[in-house]
Parts: sequence; C-alpha cells; structure tokens
Amino acid sequence: MKVWPIAGAIIVMGCSGTGIADQQGSNSSDVAQLKTVERIQEMMEAFGVTGLAVSAVSGDRTVLAQGFGETQDGQPFTATTRCGLFSATKVLASLTYANLAAKGSLTLDAPIGSYIADAPADWRDIPFYRLLNHTSGITMIVNKDEFADLASDPRSTNAAIYKVLRDEPLDYQPGQYSRYRQSGYAVGEMVLQDRLGKDFATLVRETITQPAGMVSTAHPATTDETQPALIQSAGGFETTAADMAAFFKAVNAGTIISADVWKDTLLKDAHLFRDYSLGSVIEYNDDVLSFGHSGGGARANVRYAPDHGVGAMVCTDDQTNQGLAMPLARILLQEIVSGTAPALPILVAAPGYTDMTAAEVIAAVEKAENAGERFDLSGIEGFMNEVGYTFLSQERGAEAIEALAFNVARFPNSPNAHDSLGEALFEAGKLTEAREQYAKVLELDPGNDNATRMLSRIDQS
Repeated sequence: MKVWPIAGAIIVMGCSGTGIADQQGSNSSDVAQLKTVERIQEMMEAFGVTGLAVSAVSGDRTVLAQGFGETQDGQPFTATTRCGLFSATKVLASLTYANLAAKGSLTLDAPIGSYIADAPADWRDIPFYRLLNHTSGITMIVNKDEFADLASDPRSTNAAIYKVLRDEPLDYQPGQYSRYRQSGYAVGEMVLQDRLGKDFATLVRETITQPAGMVSTAHPATTDETQPALIQSAGGFETTAADMAAFFKAVNAGTIISADVWKDTLLKDAHLFRDYSLGSVIEYNDDVLSFGHSGGGARANVRYAPDHGVGAMVCTDDQTNQGLAMPLARILLQEIVSGTAPALPILVAAPGYTDMTAAEVIAAVEKAENAGERFDLSGIEGFMNEVGYTFLSQERGAEAIEALAFNVARFPNSPNAHDSLGEALFEAGKLTEAREQYAKVLELDPGNDNATRMLSRIDQS
C-alpha cells in the first residue's frame, strides 16, 4: 500500500552534548555551529528542490533566517522571499484560537449550538474544538460541486459554505475519528466573524503579525480582490524566513501568547485526538515535545518546541520536491536543542533514484547501512516503498518487484511491505505469489481490509 515516506518520518537522535539553545553568540557563529546548514545543498539536490527559505530560532536569537538556491522563477531565494505555508497556515490558526480562548473571547469547549442559532440538530452538542482537530464528523466541502462555484467567486463567504454543509449528514459520530477536513475551519471562521465582527486574516494581523513585527505574512485575499476570503485558517497564507524568525521570537517573549498557555491548550486531553490537536500535529522526538503543521504536499513545515523555546520553518515554491521541508525542519530543531546533528534522510543516499535501476537503489541503501550514523536508517522502509511505487508508475514492473522484495526481506514483519509487494505482483499477473503476500499481510494484521479485498480479487481472476 502506498504511503507518503519521509514526510512522516520521525527523526530520532541522541541528546548528548550542549545544544545551541544553551549557548551564547552572534547569529553568524550560531549558523557556523549548525552542521545541518552545511548539508542543506546536498539535501536540496537529493530531494529535487531548487530553492527554499529556512528559519531557526532559539530563545531571543535568530539562529538562521536565510534563503537557499532559486525560486521557480529563477530569482534568488532570500530571507525576504515570500513562499506559501499552505496547510501549515494551521499553526497560525492554532495560535489564534488559543489566544482568543485565553482572552475569553471564545470558549473552545462550548457546543456549536451556542454559537450558531440555526445549527442542525446533530451539530448542536458538538464542542467547538472538534472543528479544529477534525473530529466533528462534518462532511468535506472541497470535493463538492458547490465549492468550485464558491471558490471562483470573490464575493463568497464561509457562511455560504456553512449553508451547503448544514444539510449534509455527518460522516461519523463526533469524536469517533479524526479525518482531515477543511470544513470545520470554514465553520469556525464563520463563528469568529459573527461573534467578533472580524475575519480570520484581520485577527491574525491584530494578534500575531503586527505584535510580532511580521511585515510580509498575509493571505493573498487581503490584497487581491479577486481572491475569495474562504477558509483562510486552513491554508493559503504566505510568509518569509525573516517573518517566521520574528514569529518564533515573539512567542518566546510572550508578545503574542505565553508558550506555556499555547502548549497547555494544545495538550488538553479533550483537544487531542491521538497526535493531532487544534491545528497542530504533536510530536515527541527523543523526548523533545514539538508541535506544528506541514502543508502543500510537504512544501512547507513549521515546528516549535515550547519547552526549549526553539522553532524551525522551511518552505519552498517548488512543486516537484519530495518533501524536504518535513525532515529539514525537524533536523534543525533537534540539532539546536541537542547540539548534535541528526542523521540525514535515507533519500540523500540515493539522489535521482527515479532514473536509477532497482539494483542501483538497493546498492545505495546497502552502502548507507554501512555508513555509520550518517543516515537515518529508520526511513528505509518508507523510502523503498516509494521507490517501488515510482517504478510501477513508470511501468517498470519487474524493477518495482525487485525493490519491494528487498523491502520485504529487510522488514519481514511489516504488513505494508508485504501489501506493496503483493500489489506489484498482482499488477504483473503473478497471482500465486501475490496471494502469498496478501496472506502474510493477514497473518501479521488480521482483519486488514485491503488484503481481504485483494485476496477476493485474486480468487475471482
């Protein structure tokens, strides 16, 4: 089964040594201490990124606010080059809602019915916070025909989205699942507009960007009248490396909100659903707590470690990149906290794998396994899974099988590794061997729906 590799990888590293967060010195000396900075160009080449913006902050110091390479328009990427946050905009939403709750302007635990007079009966008792952690059960809006019409009309409002959604049944009982939806954010913005008389962009400006001195962070709809002001809290804001450095420093200084208040709001049991809270993914990497969000198919990533006052942001305008923002932001954060540069993503060991043979990719991975601590070997399974599916998409079935068989040999107890190999074998018409792989999936993961479905297809073939 295809999964997004690398992007979801957890960078694990030791915490020995003195972190940059505990040291003094100028910005230039801080950058010189960051081994990760020396590796950015190598990582860009491996991930196919032409340019990006990077921010890193420790306490009241900007450790790094810099551009690397070029934009897709061929312009130098600098600290003031604007790039999209996409769904990482939810970090701004997370902080905005936490701020409003701390000031008493909004009660996150209050039922939706207390905010929306004509809320449907099955909405009325849903706590407001469920709109923000994707557990409300409200159905998706962006895949509906009506949304295409709304998104093309600059006069559209979030209230118009609500009018579409309120007549639709819930997808599931509130609190049963957390399924990624933008619908809750649209309803939340409508409530803010009705309750406070301000749209989301205005609230961000008043509570975040102006107090922090962020001069270039905004949603395009605030300056372009042709852009509808819809679901701004879920995505669409643009920023710069310099602005995000100012953002992290303002949080650390308590200018926007106390970092502890933000942390406590996100970690409240009711607000958490597994690793997702109010617009933030919660992570513990080697016991270092951080929260934040990615966006744009991993073109942007924001991570903040409140207990250490360390933040990192990476964004690019390159749509063809393979998710560099995800591991790079984490690596920067971890190095600043611990003083030790984490291992590189396994993709760096096989740059340009899309043009390599399966044997060449396997040889590169085996070489990485013998390279000491240079590479993060925990990412091998996800990487080889992606290699296999890339070869399948290139109609290189035999090489896909070779790559995925290597993965099964390395990870014999992984249901997903067997599932992926089974799919490649099925596509190649090797039904007996495919059946063996799906049977193994069920042995490792009884009740796996995909394996059961595929075995049925094989029996009918």
